[in-house]
Amino acid sequence: MKQILFLMVFASAVLLRAGEKEVIGYYPSWDFKAHRLVNPETIPYEKLDIINYAFARPLPDGTLTGKVPEADLRLLGGYADPVTGKTRPETSLIRKAHEAGVRVMLSLGGWEDTEHFPFIAADPAKRAVFASACMDQIRRHGFDGIDIDWEYPGYAPHNGSPADRENFTLLLLAVRDSLDALEGKAGKKLALSAALSAVPSNVAFLEVEKIAAIMDFLNIMTYDCFGVWDPVSNHNSPLYAPARGDSALNVDSAFRLFHEKHGVPAEKINLGVPFYGHCFSGCTELHGTHTGGDTTICFEPGNITYTEIVRNMSLFKKYWDEKAQVPYLISESRKLFLSYDDERSVGLKADYVIRKGARGLIIWEITDDYFEDGRTPLLDVIHKRFHPGR
Repeated sequence: MKQILFLMVFASAVLLRAGEKEVIGYYPSWDFKAHRLVNPETIPYEKLDIINYAFARPLPDGTLTGKVPEADLRLLGGYADPVTGKTRPETSLIRKAHEAGVRVMLSLGGWEDTEHFPFIAADPAKRAVFASACMDQIRRHGFDGIDIDWEYPGYAPHNGSPADRENFTLLLLAVRDSLDALEGKAGKKLALSAALSAVPSNVAFLEVEKIAAIMDFLNIMTYDCFGVWDPVSNHNSPLYAPARGDSALNVDSAFRLFHEKHGVPAEKINLGVPFYGHCFSGCTELHGTHTGGDTTICFEPGNITYTEIVRNMSLFKKYWDEKAQVPYLISESRKLFLSYDDERSVGLKADYVIRKGARGLIIWEITDDYFEDGRTPLLDVIHKRFHPGR
């Protein structure tokens, strides 16, 4: 066990200097046409340490494809100008990021494209194909590592089973071995991470100690703790346990689950911050019954970006939950309850990371906090907390 912990700390130290904290922002490629404000030219690279490019889709045979191949051509380079027919590699997100000193990792899977993971992970031949496909993406585009977003090992609706517990470890090991073999040719350290559930029942399907030794860092999804799928309104991402609801579903409990119970070094743990909120219809109180996700101001039922929250702020009265340390909004006239994070709550989460010695924060996702005038208020708070001298 001591040897495993040493390897875990050493691998973490390779990529992060002492005392630094990381800001990792997910960039959803599939919405590239809607991202007229946030594109390879305008991403605030100076406020980020890593960009997780989401997502590539695992196929049944272990190979990979882009979630939206057209988006990959435009965002990763190789896109042919419709007028001249010439490719425009200067538009590459990765090239722009590297010029700014920011690493870019390829994130695989996601909620909608995770159903093939159980079968790939269970088959040694498919694991090898999967690992090879990951390396092909690195060689082709220049990614700095792989982030696996399997939601979730053991989750039956996504073809999960108890066998996923061991097989996920084997899948990670196959990718890790391939990354190690490629590093010499790539001339740089290639990182491996995974987006992991904060829900204890999901974590039970992970060999946490083993996978933590394999990965460079763990990205804990401490958002969607509560949502419109629950019978009563509650917080999307409480820092501490709210007065009602599962007391294990909050940032603090998730950190303690991985760090204290499973012994993962704090410097390998990234905690999650949402740049979006959940809006409940037919509800005007915290912990109140509702009629589902709102569709009047949300881009999809119940989900709303921070920029849209700010634009609609005049509809609401703002409140603060001292126990959970997050804000919420209520509209009596429209009968809406909205859970979200603001600059104060994001700052408190950044402070928590610093205080606990965690590695940093992951953001889902960076296009949700970008205004017409170029402001990124939530990202600014995190950046200033973690890098006050920049």
